[in-house]
Amino acid sequence: MKSLKAKFKKNEDWSKSDERLLQAVEQNEPDKVAALIVKKGLCPTKLDAEGKSA
Repeated sequence: MKSLKAKFKKNEDWSKSDERLLQAVEQNEPDKVAALIVKKGLCPTKLDAEGKSA
């Protein structure tokens, strides 16, 4: 059970790629958003420390 919790927690860590995704959304760059999601396998519904999502 601990390994399952660790996997979920690990997925919620905010990475540099997640920051780039949020920045692309804020700058209204849909091509860059799509590329980041596909290329990096990012989750646009992940929340950052402030509770924001892409």
